[in-house]
Amino acid sequence: MNGISSPQDLLVRLIGPLAPIRDRLSHGPEIRSVVPSVQVLEADAFTCLMESYARRFGVKPDGYLMSLWSQKYLATVIIPVMALSAIGGRAVHADIQNTAIVVDDDSEPVALRLPTAFTTEEADQAAPLLVSTHLTPLIDALARQSGLSRKVFWGNAAHYLEWTVRQLPGKNTDFALPAPMTAAIRYVEENGLRVRRRKVCCLRDRIPGIEDCGSLCPDRVKMMKS
Repeated sequence: MNGISSPQDLLVRLIGPLAPIRDRLSHGPEIRSVVPSVQVLEADAFTCLMESYARRFGVKPDGYLMSLWSQKYLATVIIPVMALSAIGGRAVHADIQNTAIVVDDDSEPVALRLPTAFTTEEADQAAPLLVSTHLTPLIDALARQSGLSRKVFWGNAAHYLEWTVRQLPGKNTDFALPAPMTAAIRYVEENGLRVRRRKVCCLRDRIPGIEDCGSLCPDRVKMMKS
C-alpha cells in the first residue's frame, strides 16, 4: 500500500476537488461532541439527537426530519470512506460498531471518526462492505424509528454513494450501486438533457423552509405534470 498504514495517512492526498473531504474527517483530540455511530441504533440516544436537531427548524421530530438528518449522516460517512478507499487501494474499516460521528450544537453530523486501519479487501469492495457493516443496521434502525420505508433511506444513501464514486479519479462509469439500492438512482432524458433522478422521494421538502432536491426529486416531476 505504498507505505500507507492508516486512512489518516491519506489526508495529504485529498487535494483539488477532494480537498473538502478533509473537513468531513476528525482525528486526534476533538473539542466538538462525538457520538459513537452505534448510538444511532439506540432509540433513547437517537431521540435525544432528533430533539436537538428539531430545535434548529422549530418543528417536532418526525420521519421527515429523520430523513433530512440521515442525509447529513450518510454524506458524512459515505463520501470520505469511498474517497479514502479509492486513494488507498484498500477498503476502509467503517463498521458502525467502530466509527463515531462529530455533531454540531444542533446534533447535525459534520465529521466522521474512523478506525485507524484498512480492511484486507480491495478498494472495489468498499461499497458492499459499507452496506453490510454500516448502512444496513443504520437504515433498519432509521426506518423502525421514523415509520418511513427503508426505500427512503436507501435512496438517500444511493444518492451520495453514486455521486461520490463518479467524482473519484479513475474510470467509474461502469459503477453499479450494490443491493438493496440497485435501482435507487437512474438517468432519464428530459427536455433533451440527461437528468439524474431518485426513484423514491426523500421527503425533505415537507419540513418548513427546506426546498426539494430539484430535478433529482421524482415527486417534483409528478407535481409539474399535474
